[in-house]
Amino acid sequence: MDSNLVYNRVKGFLEKYGDKGFLVLKAALEIAGDPNVDHRYGDFSFKHLVLRLARMGFNYNPVNLLRTLEKELGVIEKSYSSTNQTWWRFTDIEAVKRALGADTVEDDPKITLLRIKFESLEPRRVKSTLLKLASKNALTATDREVFRRIVFGELSKMIDLYQEMAGYEDYFGMELEEIRELVKLAEFITLKMSRETPVQAGGLPLEGSLRALRVNDNT
Repeated sequence: MDSNLVYNRVKGFLEKYGDKGFLVLKAALEIAGDPNVDHRYGDFSFKHLVLRLARMGFNYNPVNLLRTLEKELGVIEKSYSSTNQTWWRFTDIEAVKRALGADTVEDDPKITLLRIKFESLEPRRVKSTLLKLASKNALTATDREVFRRIVFGELSKMIDLYQEMAGYEDYFGMELEEIRELVKLAEFITLKMSRETPVQAGGLPLEGSLRALRVNDNT
């Protein structure tokens, strides 16, 4: 299909469906460009799209808009379908980007630099470590040191980035949500640490050590 025709059809789609149409297409484009998504079956799947919309704070079933984009406008085409997943591919992704103005956002060096900074902090590795710490019944001295390094290192830097990325919330919706999740995990671990019984070097809880020494902790 001619690029100008796709461009004009997307523009018409946006005029008719407004913010809903814009957010659905924007989310689909983000998924198509996400290196962490396996694109062997297409640019985006229904499941990925619904999850991405939810992360953007938009709880909406896009099935009718997808049908319009596919059947009526030819902007997307079904690339894979099974009993538990459906994928689509853009017929001309560059024309869709132009229509949404997404190309100007992606070309902004500040946007690119913010994404590079965020990825350089390895958020998925940090999340994996925090999840392991959160799942433990008790944290060792080594665990606590690992936790402190993350809090004063990667997590602190992510919070600084959060302030900058919040100015581009439409573009960094997923990353902002990741940072919020990491903060919640860190808070959970902090609460776990505060509730644990302090342990002495010899391995006895503080209360047991005081009893063994016949010392009353009346302070």
